[in-house]
Amino acid sequence: MPEGDTVWRQARNLHRALTGRTVHHTSFRFPDSAEIDLAGETIHGAFARGKHLFIRIGSMSVHSHLKMEGIWHVYGTDGTGKPARWKRRTTEARAVIKANARLDSSGVIRDGSSPVEAVGFNLGMLDVVPTEHEERFVSHLGPDILGADWNLAQAVENIRKRPERMIGPALLDQKNLAGIGTIYRAETLFLAGVDPRSTVAAVPDLPRVVEIASLLLNANRARPLRVTRTVAEPLWVYGRRRQNCYRCTSPIVREELSDQGTGGERFGITPHRLAQENDIARLSYRCPTCQVLFRE
Repeated sequence: MPEGDTVWRQARNLHRALTGRTVHHTSFRFPDSAEIDLAGETIHGAFARGKHLFIRIGSMSVHSHLKMEGIWHVYGTDGTGKPARWKRRTTEARAVIKANARLDSSGVIRDGSSPVEAVGFNLGMLDVVPTEHEERFVSHLGPDILGADWNLAQAVENIRKRPERMIGPALLDQKNLAGIGTIYRAETLFLAGVDPRSTVAAVPDLPRVVEIASLLLNANRARPLRVTRTVAEPLWVYGRRRQNCYRCTSPIVREELSDQGTGGERFGITPHRLAQENDIARLSYRCPTCQVLFRE
């Protein structure tokens, strides 16, 4: 699933490409929004809130969540002045926003400006609502690591409300803090030296853990390649099952983790069957040597 930095970049790209333009045509391929047409409205901008993305058009907001495979593309024109060809199949498009070229104050097309279209492919959620109703989609979220409302102390306080919980699931809970996914969870806890199965109450320096997550997301939000280590070897533990730890050479462990424990603890099953578990659990990676299991 795309993490907070991915959604932030897509929102930034949409904001740069669309803001100030007038909509020529829209097509929303979700039942509740299928008949809505925002043609003639002005695009005010786009922004991310955690893993949610909003595009404000006229008095309405287009809300989307990428879920597992969603992505927004922006297309201009080709060398002949015709709309550029999409890089994905038309059957994958869930939202299309076509916008006119930008105009100057006198209504003349600006030099170099041409029509664009923003296309949302494989979006997990799509809603078109009055802008004043945006909050209903994000009111449950904790502080957004990449947002103007970021508050480290509040995020820590939220996590500590359930001291018996494992830190791994707690970091993924968007009600605690918004933006972290499985990749940043794995990398954050490795750099903090904390086993994801540690209980919240036992983690010796929880503010430092949250601060590391914030530093990683902010460092990567404008990068096309997510890096927590080096460009050649970008990630410390995520996706490196059974490979040697870069620090101690111990094989990296992968397991599915939820509030009920690891796959084996919950179901009494062997590692090769973990992929069959329900989607409540999420993949977790750790070094069994560098990361300490803290329990009270």
